[in-house]
Amino acid sequence: MELQHLRMFITVAKHAHVSRAATELHMAQPAVSRMIHELERSCGGVALVEKIGRNVRLTEAGEALVVHAQSILAEVSAAEATMRARKGLLAGRVSIGTPPSVGVRLLPKNLSAFHQTYPDIELRIHQAGTNQLLQLLELGEIDIAIATLPVPSKNHVIVPMFDEPLVAVVSMEHRYATRHRVMLAELADEGFLLYPAGYEMHDVIVSACRAAGFVPRVVVDGGDVALLLRLAEANLGIALVPRLAVTGEEDVAVLEITQPTLQRTMAVVYRSDRTLSAASQVMIRTLLG
Repeated sequence: MELQHLRMFITVAKHAHVSRAATELHMAQPAVSRMIHELERSCGGVALVEKIGRNVRLTEAGEALVVHAQSILAEVSAAEATMRARKGLLAGRVSIGTPPSVGVRLLPKNLSAFHQTYPDIELRIHQAGTNQLLQLLELGEIDIAIATLPVPSKNHVIVPMFDEPLVAVVSMEHRYATRHRVMLAELADEGFLLYPAGYEMHDVIVSACRAAGFVPRVVVDGGDVALLLRLAEANLGIALVPRLAVTGEEDVAVLEITQPTLQRTMAVVYRSDRTLSAASQVMIRTLLG
């Protein structure tokens, strides 16, 4: 049983006449008659129409089938419309994973630009560290991840976005508040406010401190970037965060870190072994500017 058979059968039922149905379908009458016989064979040999003079009428089985045929073709039409809408970006969904600093400081502008052009695309946002975002990407929970490099290249397409330095954030009351820069080794006696374990920034900061000759004394372990800034403002300790995270912050002092300089590279990441929707492809172009 094929869709073309069902479309033909509905047309025959509408006209109650094979020749008129053939005219509407732009087919020869014998071809329509042949398709009726093919449809009857596919239904197990059940008669679907019977001749009444020059006309035809549906048998009881034909009347039952035409109801199903109309329902099936309506579903197919709806499915085709849904797919056309997605191809034309008139419907659909994009799921993006992002670290909090990018999500808060950078993403709103990009998402606003995308939404203005494609208002019917649903946007879903997941905030997490790179390791968790890559897990969500593998599970198919998100379509695109904005991640900190390095990222395993296997099964991933990686497109760098930007580099940015890490900076030290302290309270306005801190002894370093009037300085513009600080060497990492000078922070050896400070209390540190760290990202949660599993966030790449947690490991980067701990490793950098050890390379500078000290193990950081942790005051708070596990705050997101917004909390770390407020804790630094309250003089609980010093936070090392991406410069993007302090954009617009006026209640804390921000110091450049030297010897060594620390930075992160952000990239758009998506799976190389999956097909991106049209909406996801446009979103990637939007993120990359």
